[in-house]
Amino acid sequence: MNKLIILYGFAASGKTTLTKLYIEKHPLTIGVEGDKIIEMIGDWRNHEKTARDLVLQHTISIAENHLNAGHDVLLPYLLNYNEDVEVFKALANRCDADLYQVYLDIEKNDAVDRLITRGCWGEEGSETLTEEDRESLLERFDYMDNVMKQVKNVTSINSELGKITQTYNELIRTLIK
Repeated sequence: MNKLIILYGFAASGKTTLTKLYIEKHPLTIGVEGDKIIEMIGDWRNHEKTARDLVLQHTISIAENHLNAGHDVLLPYLLNYNEDVEVFKALANRCDADLYQVYLDIEKNDAVDRLITRGCWGEEGSETLTEEDRESLLERFDYMDNVMKQVKNVTSINSELGKITQTYNELIRTLIK
């Protein structure tokens, strides 16, 4: 049975890195990253709400086509709305795919430190993030963390800085269970 794997986590938690590792080792699996899709939408920053809604629609369409073709899908995803979880569940049901929801758990200050070190959100051309943004980023983390606490059937794995192989191996163990 095909897998729909949702990798939830804060920005810079390792979602994209793990997605790339997984697709390297699993032929014909696709990773669908919203940050890459939104970059291709003209003037998206001035129409952000509409653009982000379109990104979710495109993500679902790509994932559905890929699952129906018989291949696994990974979605690195910073969860903002609980309704999106229901969209993913419905997608898995429509495609008769196994749904795996994995949360890359990271301590709040570490998460914000990583994001500030990276210097921007995931989209190309994003605003530069600095130490001056720390308070708003801590609030943003709390918001995402509260949303994640409401999601059922999520497996949490630690995402420690510099321990990519260890985190990847934990992801694989989660998918084998």
